[in-house]
Amino acid sequence: MLAVGASQSAFAKQAAAIGQGIHATSQKLSKLAVLAKRTSLFDDPAQEIQEISSSVKNDIQNLNAAIAELASVSAGSRAGPNRQAVDHSHTVVDSLRARLKDATKEFKDVLTLRTDSLKVHADRRNLFGSASEPRFAAGPAAAPSFLPTQPRNPQLLHQRRPTASAPQENGGAGPHSGSALALAPPPPSQQAQQLVVAPQDTYLDSRATALRQVESTIQELGGIFQQLAHLVAEQGEVALRIDENVGETLSNVEAGQAQLLKYYDTISSNRWLILKVFGVLMLFLAFFVTFIA
Repeated sequence: MLAVGASQSAFAKQAAAIGQGIHATSQKLSKLAVLAKRTSLFDDPAQEIQEISSSVKNDIQNLNAAIAELASVSAGSRAGPNRQAVDHSHTVVDSLRARLKDATKEFKDVLTLRTDSLKVHADRRNLFGSASEPRFAAGPAAAPSFLPTQPRNPQLLHQRRPTASAPQENGGAGPHSGSALALAPPPPSQQAQQLVVAPQDTYLDSRATALRQVESTIQELGGIFQQLAHLVAEQGEVALRIDENVGETLSNVEAGQAQLLKYYDTISSNRWLILKVFGVLMLFLAFFVTFIA
């Protein structure tokens, strides 16, 4: 008896720990859902989402293993003397499986929402990039005002260097004429592309990495979700069989009640017949005693 009580206590502690773990995972999922609903291009907490997603995935895997171990313990105690305690342990395991299945489905829905959000971000980025691309390819006149511009007249370069350009105005070739052309800044379109393309490539690489990680996590959760769904479906079949047995039992009880009522009616009619026969006998006895005797 002491061993059975100790095993039941250990089972209860393990089940309580699993329940607390599922509750903590649900809280993480709520926070993750709030972060995944953000649609701003400039306020995307990709790093935080990745950390929470990895933590939730590990929690679900650990909880699934713990529930499987708890189910094996419950199956091992099936031959115990207390049938009610065994049924209770099975009910607890089924309840934990259903809760973990719901948490896994919620996690999968959040990851799907995150995938859709990343795709929307990519579409917006491509749309804005294609809309701004002709502006940088239009030449120096279309460059933004904050970038250095190149003069349209090349002679202005010589006017800015009076010591080197004086011989050129008289038709001579000064010693610094070649160096002035060599030190001229690159076209503003190239500078703009260097400023924009590198951050854009980094952003697109980070978005693609986040999208691949989310899709990989969804694929890993698929196996766990299918396993839990199969176990819950088996329990649903057991519940349906129990419901069918209860319905059959109810019909049998109603049929038995109908037979009892029919027998009661039969007994009631026989009782009136017996009373009538007894009354006739009493009248005959009174008549015989009075007139014949």
